[in-house]
Amino acid sequence: MTRQTIIPDEHRPLIMVVDDDFSARLQLRFTLENAGYEVVEAASGEEALSLFVQQPPALLFLDIIMPDIDGFETCRRLRQTVGGEHTPIVMVTGLEDANTITSAFDAGATDFISKPINMLVLGYRVRYWLRSGSILNDLKISQQRVFKAQEIARLGHWELHLDSGKFHISAQTPEQFGIDDVDSYDSLFHQISPSERHQVRQLITEAQRDGKSFSLNYRIVLPDGQERIICNQGEVALDRKGQPAMIVGVVQDITELKQAEDQIRYLAFYDNLTGLANRTLFREHWATIQPQAARSGKKVAVLFIDLDHFKRINDTLGHPVGDKVLITVAERLKTVLRQSDIVSRARAEQTSSMISRLGGDEFTVLSANFSSLDHIANLAERITQNIEQPIFWNDQTIALSASVGISVYPDDSDDLDILLKNADTAMYEAKEQGRNNYKFFQRQMNDAAKARFRLANSLRRALQNNEFELYYQPQFCHKNKRLTGVEALIRWHDPEQGLVPPVQFLPFAEESGLIHSINDWVIVQACQQASAWVKAGLFDGCRMAINISGQNVNFKKLSKRIMDVLAQTELAPQYLEIELTERVMMENTQEAIDALKQFKEMGVAIAIDDFGTGYSALSHLQLFPLTTLKIDKSFVQNISGQGNAVSLLNSIVGIAKSFNLKVIAEGVETPEQLQVLDTIKCDEFQGYLFSRPIPKEQFEQSLRSGNFCLKPDCQTKKLMDS
Repeated sequence: MTRQTIIPDEHRPLIMVVDDDFSARLQLRFTLENAGYEVVEAASGEEALSLFVQQPPALLFLDIIMPDIDGFETCRRLRQTVGGEHTPIVMVTGLEDANTITSAFDAGATDFISKPINMLVLGYRVRYWLRSGSILNDLKISQQRVFKAQEIARLGHWELHLDSGKFHISAQTPEQFGIDDVDSYDSLFHQISPSERHQVRQLITEAQRDGKSFSLNYRIVLPDGQERIICNQGEVALDRKGQPAMIVGVVQDITELKQAEDQIRYLAFYDNLTGLANRTLFREHWATIQPQAARSGKKVAVLFIDLDHFKRINDTLGHPVGDKVLITVAERLKTVLRQSDIVSRARAEQTSSMISRLGGDEFTVLSANFSSLDHIANLAERITQNIEQPIFWNDQTIALSASVGISVYPDDSDDLDILLKNADTAMYEAKEQGRNNYKFFQRQMNDAAKARFRLANSLRRALQNNEFELYYQPQFCHKNKRLTGVEALIRWHDPEQGLVPPVQFLPFAEESGLIHSINDWVIVQACQQASAWVKAGLFDGCRMAINISGQNVNFKKLSKRIMDVLAQTELAPQYLEIELTERVMMENTQEAIDALKQFKEMGVAIAIDDFGTGYSALSHLQLFPLTTLKIDKSFVQNISGQGNAVSLLNSIVGIAKSFNLKVIAEGVETPEQLQVLDTIKCDEFQGYLFSRPIPKEQFEQSLRSGNFCLKPDCQTKKLMDS
């Protein structure tokens, strides 16, 4: 047994970690110390009891499964130790069944936390436990003082003489205990809830008959309708002959304490934000209804509900608004399920179905009350229709939708974890199909899910193993036909598949969030390369264009990152151009405007990419501080030399120039297209007619040889065929 002596900082609470597993203790210790707490360890219950006497902690984490004495017994002994009656004790367990949780609370635990522990949120829960423990400690100490004061002043003290029947209660305010006549024994029971009145009186009578002490908790209803919980403790006093002479008792209002205890139990089984069942109660309910369904041969449906683009709400409007959206969704789910004869109630055993919130914006429904799969399909459809109703908040309209995945017991599995995974897979498929709909799980979905999983792992590996490479596609000036810039385009050399086209991995990278790491890699590599070419005298008057894509781009971080990379690579800002689509800029409009203003002031060029697609609004040209407009290749490819396509292009170029924007045409592939673009005085060109995207070495060779120059007599000459 290893003993430790720690002198804690008076401003840093001491936390004791009790676990026979060294690695588990080490992990908790590392997390807690990083959060600013002092930590003392114990490898067993006996060691914890010994250390507790020497130095009582402010909070104690206690593993349940330990040799010698387990966590339950250790908890009971700690509660009997001087100073241990008030210390918050959190049971750490890998078990989530009701018996384990009930045993933990019966042993005196304050709360419990499941393994594996989510270290990201542990710091927040520790602060909650310390705060709750301090409040509960103050409450219990205050109650002890009240008990002592009542003993000295005989406040709330009553006596019943058994020989004469004489009764009296001493209390400054006896009405708080529901007593309106201090000299009437019957008055002690007048305000007790009718359902408990007879039982309370009978128990006191039995204690009198048997000569035993008693302790009762019961509810009273005061004349104003207020309900209170009373603790009545007493014992029989004997005369000189050893015969029962009187009953003496003390009454105490313990309403607040019971409410605190109920709240702790509530937090163990219910989501604090929405009031829905949490994961623990969800599993407990499954354990109840699954055997019933198995015996009766009925099916059980698991619906996995995920809000579409919820992160965007949190990022743009803030987490308080996000919380209100979640509360609204929970209420809407309750309404839909009530309409479907599936009721969410406070007691799980009263209903065959349940709504729960697993966390974040994920909700689940467990339903055993349906006649056919059509019933569940109708339910899922009503859920999506109800959730998509807009939410109005502070003169803003919040658009909302949800995707629902459904799996069915026993068709898809008889294991809850697999059913949840299958429902999650079906939900992902619903998102792939356009969101705001529902899908039943099908076996082939697992293959697609596994493929997505493999792709995600492969992309992470590609970042770690430097499997990505930048190709470069040149851009040329309309007037002098010389090289003006280059767009950096990513390519992936997969060890197994070879060269993977961007279209096969970039959309998934955007959906999964990996695009942000890929963007960062591109920024660093492109700036390093541009800096090298500038220093070699090969890149005068040119720009390196980098495309920033993905959902929910954090423009504050992006701005700082680009400035840091420019400084690290010693690249002057005028050699860099940032390309953004309208969709990316409109997701976080004000953040985008602030960041782009900063870029423009530095000298970084800012291009709006793929103009004419997506959100496309001419007002965006005025809203954002742009320098360049890139015409999407779909417009260029529709050029026929005349007609609406040419008129539209001419209008776009004219409007862009009225905003002092340079215009680049993408996807120029034929001499005819170039001729039309020349006619409408498009500023710059980019496309296969001049060069495909090529590797760094080939591009640099052309720079050194001077091939990147389109002379008037060979405007349509291709610099590179492949």
